[in-house]
Amino acid sequence: MRYFLWVYVLVIITVVSILGFRGDKSKNPPLEVFPDMDRQLKFLEQSENNLFPDRRSDRLPPVGSVVRGNALDLGNVFSSDVDIGSDVLRTGKNPDGNFSTRIPAEVKIDMALMRQGREAYDIHCSNCHGKYGNGRGVTAQWAKQSGLNPKNLSDPSVKSTYLEALQPWSDGQIYNAITNGSSSQIMLGLADKLNPKERWAIVLYVRALQSYVGSARKPKVVE
Repeated sequence: MRYFLWVYVLVIITVVSILGFRGDKSKNPPLEVFPDMDRQLKFLEQSENNLFPDRRSDRLPPVGSVVRGNALDLGNVFSSDVDIGSDVLRTGKNPDGNFSTRIPAEVKIDMALMRQGREAYDIHCSNCHGKYGNGRGVTAQWAKQSGLNPKNLSDPSVKSTYLEALQPWSDGQIYNAITNGSSSQIMLGLADKLNPKERWAIVLYVRALQSYVGSARKPKVVE
């Protein structure tokens, strides 16, 4: 037993001497037992690739190829029965080209959709527009110093050109703003981050915020 303890201590000292303590800095390369693909053969963006005449690693899609699904809708990438939804679902516009006044019937309106809208709003919208859509997000102070003003989406009593346009907006117009951003290019579109259902969920949640603020502003009747 005595020899075992001496051998155990010697092994610990040897391992620490070779590997060092966690957080120590060393000029020697680390010992990688499992590299975990840290190093692999690949071409980084905007790098050189001698395989092509122009030596660019970034390639355009082949001529005649058609986009079919994306990372937000992997089901359509490999499916033999592609389902991209109706025009209203994808664009917020009816076949006649006008914005839809309601959330399309393909989107089931329930509490699950409301929760999804709240989660997406909190992640992508609340930083500027505020938790309750009042335009007082964490970036509001910085935005004012930069000449920008996050808009109040929920309280119609706050006067601004954007709000005056927002109040009569249809659901399709709000969906279009979420998808493509604002016309002033201050707000960027979220089409690359949210699928159509998630965007419609945000529309539903924005309507809920407007309803909540409107109800809160109604005078109480004392009998």
